[in-house]
Amino acid sequence: MKAILMNKVSVKIIDKILNDNDFSMELASRLGIQQQSVKGLARRNSNKLTLYQAVKFYLEKGILESEIFDSKK
Repeated sequence: MKAILMNKVSVKIIDKILNDNDFSMELASRLGIQQQSVKGLARRNSNKLTLYQAVKFYLEKGILESEIFDSKK
């Protein structure tokens, strides 16, 4: 049960997707979807933002693993 609750990205990631055009465009490209779709995923805080390709992208951008996932339980 705990693992399911951890499958959300942090507010920092959501904010970056919604407010940093280059970041959201590159993430969309990596995921093979449109930028607007990525922004929609962020607005819903979709679990799809925790896919391997997305997490790898966040890490490449210098975001620490501890900053990627929502720590709320």
